[in-house]
Amino acid sequence: MSFNIDAVGEELTDAVTEAFENMAFAEVESCEDVETLPSGIDAYCVTVDTLNPFKSKVAIIIDREASEELVMDMYGGDIEDVNEEIMNDALAEIGNTVVGRFLSRVVDEGQEFSLGFPECELYDGARYNRQKNDHTRLYDLDIDDYHIYCILESRN
Repeated sequence: MSFNIDAVGEELTDAVTEAFENMAFAEVESCEDVETLPSGIDAYCVTVDTLNPFKSKVAIIIDREASEELVMDMYGGDIEDVNEEIMNDALAEIGNTVVGRFLSRVVDEGQEFSLGFPECELYDGARYNRQKNDHTRLYDLDIDDYHIYCILESRN
């Protein structure tokens, strides 16, 4: 199955919005389709590949401070209690949830879908396409004074 990247982009941002509103009780104030991502972002990046019914890569870039607050809320503790492994696991689970919701929105009811294992690491702008092009869309979601960036890249 091929997909129209512009048609599914809204479904991705809706999935991110829904996940953050439900998991972090954070209100999405705005969402914009952008041409480039800013450089020098101090953030974590979660990536998840969609494997079926179409191939794509979704990257969710979450500001480090927002990530720490989110994970502290999830674990109910202080940041001192959260090590790098816990941080990566929690953010990977958020990425998995977001991409699962995204795929459930774009496939027909009853159609199977699959996704790869989520990966989380510190964001390195040099490793990601920060420019919109024919196969890549970029989104900037303003959530409670933080920005969460999403990259949707077609792999078909």
